[in-house]
Amino acid sequence: MRVLLTGGSGFVGGHIARALAASGHELRLLVRPTSDTSFVDDLTFESSIGDLGWPESLRSACSGMDAVVHSAAILRAADKREFMRANREGTKHLALAAAESGVQRFVNISSLAAQGPSHDGVAESAETLPHPVSAYGRSKLEAERVLEEFGERIDVVHLRPPLVYGPGDTGLLAFFWMARRGFAVRLGDGSRLVDAIYGPDLADAVAALLEVGRPAEPCYYVSDPLGPYSWNDLLSALSDVAGRRLLIPSVAPGVFHGIARCSEWWAKLSRSEPMLDRTRVLEMRQAAWLCDATALTRDTGWQARTALQTGLTETMLWYRAQGWV
Repeated sequence: MRVLLTGGSGFVGGHIARALAASGHELRLLVRPTSDTSFVDDLTFESSIGDLGWPESLRSACSGMDAVVHSAAILRAADKREFMRANREGTKHLALAAAESGVQRFVNISSLAAQGPSHDGVAESAETLPHPVSAYGRSKLEAERVLEEFGERIDVVHLRPPLVYGPGDTGLLAFFWMARRGFAVRLGDGSRLVDAIYGPDLADAVAALLEVGRPAEPCYYVSDPLGPYSWNDLLSALSDVAGRRLLIPSVAPGVFHGIARCSEWWAKLSRSEPMLDRTRVLEMRQAAWLCDATALTRDTGWQARTALQTGLTETMLWYRAQGWV
């Protein structure tokens, strides 16, 4: 199958590129002229220069493709308008180009943030009314709704991952950096729960969705079946990976908000993406981010194959090899 992948130079997209290449698909990556593709340069792929905000480039990128896997998104931004511009409007431009080019399948990498946190400690189904709590989550939900408008022209399926970690990730890098130095921080008492998925396992789920016929469900979740994990569980596992006992002070939510404000302020001055923003802190404060991958396993046969300890170990080894920690 000829597949256009957006976000292929990024963390999640890079792992998806590897999984699709391993499955024998012909890859075309949508990249900016300044994109760093070193994470996937050992793969065979065609580059299509463009941007989600440049509709003409998207028509060219989609031409001749059988499927689109849409992984590109911004995870952190200084204001909600930036989230909507990139995640909703960019998706709309891409969907229109895909429909006009006769693309048959569109796999949208959404987020559990589009659904929202669990209020009763039980994973919610895709039929549960979405209730995102952050600007990022609302933008990803709006992107899903935009794609529903093209449902009669393209087979659209959404994949909503929870916390994703693995080689190439910068979102949790700070925790690995701290662990190498003997400490880490946690929000509150560390009892908040999260489901998680290793990047390569998520990528295999995307490949599995391309292998089946028309998806039975419009939306699937993907997660590690041994979860959910408390933040204390994650920090304990990280301590084992670092090979040392960590000093782990608890930090009040207000302190995290202050750090986020400083990060946003610096991002505006430096015209960069903030390392932490208030929407991310708002998500971190929720009691439970839970999801159930049963439907995905039922319909595709996919199963996560990487235990948390193994995934964290591989991630730490990769960071060390790159000199990131």
